[in-house]
Amino acid sequence: MSDIVDDRYIGQQVKAYRALRGLTQKQLGQMVNKTQGAIAQYERGLRPVTDRGVLYGLAQALQVEVGDLTGHAQDKVNPNVIAFHAAVPRIEAALMSQGYLDKPGDPAPIERLAIDAQRALKIRMGNDYSTLGGMLPNLINDLYRHTMEGDEVTQRRAHEELTKAAFVTALATKGLGYTSLAWNAARAASESAQAVGDPGGLAAAEFARSQVMLGTPGAMTASLNYSAGGADRLQSELTTPADLELYGMLHLQAALTSAALKKDPGAHIREAIETVRRAGDGSAYELSFGRENVIIWQMSIANEMHNAREVIELSKTLNPESIDTNDRQSRYFMELARAQAATGQYSAAIATLLRAELCSPQQVRTRAIIKELVGFLVRKAKRQVADGELGKLAKRVGAVAG
Repeated sequence: MSDIVDDRYIGQQVKAYRALRGLTQKQLGQMVNKTQGAIAQYERGLRPVTDRGVLYGLAQALQVEVGDLTGHAQDKVNPNVIAFHAAVPRIEAALMSQGYLDKPGDPAPIERLAIDAQRALKIRMGNDYSTLGGMLPNLINDLYRHTMEGDEVTQRRAHEELTKAAFVTALATKGLGYTSLAWNAARAASESAQAVGDPGGLAAAEFARSQVMLGTPGAMTASLNYSAGGADRLQSELTTPADLELYGMLHLQAALTSAALKKDPGAHIREAIETVRRAGDGSAYELSFGRENVIIWQMSIANEMHNAREVIELSKTLNPESIDTNDRQSRYFMELARAQAATGQYSAAIATLLRAELCSPQQVRTRAIIKELVGFLVRKAKRQVADGELGKLAKRVGAVAG
């Protein structure tokens, strides 16, 4: 039972910061529109904090960063992402210096950098953060160099590839808790796309900006402005199949943000479904827009709206074995596991999480919401399961001490 006693969950941090702020459970509950009993359950680990609105509300009420509650600081020693964390200072320096990073010699040829920028998109989707962290600083720096030193054709291409590299940086660093760096990277992507009048690049940058804002407490309205507003502003310019895929992704992001804001996401979901009909399945910016992805996003949106049964019904419309990327397979299983846990199907949720980990270990092991859910399942399952596969998973995701 020692693993269960030594588990880690958001409620522990909530309790510590609540005491530091001199708040009672009742007072904190009033600040986040929850009962004293609900706060007590969070703090005792009897109820997982897997709701975005609750998590952000608690962070704001306690005057801390979301990462202070989810444990981003401790995650920096996670062996799955430690190499990326170590690279962050140079990634940040490359973005800020815009081509003047201390690096002797000429930049790599633009043809090679273009290959690396596309490769970086694929690597992020594969959640190989160690490789990604090692390549981003020089990639960003050298592309900036070409935007200033090359001929007109080279400069244009450098801006297009820099949009991709900055986009990758924004989404990767956002997911690991570097909100300011992610925002600066998304802005750099927008600036490069704007410099060459690339509507697809601008749509990708708006998507990245919306993702960063959705992960920032108090900024969900801004997130909706970047996604829904960006889709409206760019609609007439997004005409190629690849551009339409990005238009569809903006609507999926708008639907998720709408759900987080307790607004009806239906119109955005319908627009995304219609866009699949027009654009088909594609891989612009390696976002894998298409029918399967739309359904997986609908599962995320239904979870956001606490409609677990809808998630389970949506899951039946897809054959997970046919999903063409490990990242999307893993996300499918993670969303299904959340719904199964919410409906009391704990054994099924455990099995589904193990399938998610098999598809994409790093994605499962670096997501705070999954760590929180696994820790809750450990406490629910008690010794007989915690000493088996679930206990091992809990150690791998950091939900209990390893």
